Amino acid sequence: HRQCLEARKTSLGKTHPKTLSSINNLAFALGSQGKYAEAERLHRQCLEARKTSLGKTHPHTLTSMSNLADALKNQGKYA
Repeated sequence: HRQCLEARKTSLGKTHPKTLSSINNLAFALGSQGKYAEAERLHRQCLEARKTSLGKTHPHTLTSMSNLADALKNQGKYA
């Protein structure tokens, strides 16, 4: 996932939808490995980039918001 992300950043740019999907995929992979803090950081990065590039109400942005909520829940961060 990391190699794919870096390749997409280089070829497509940091805010291209496919690059953001790679960030999201890496965050999920890290979360499944128990690396919750790093997953949270990437989910936040993806959410902010999607808010900027797609808008706050775009379905992909809302999905990122949900993904971040799950990452926070996995760490017991409820408030």
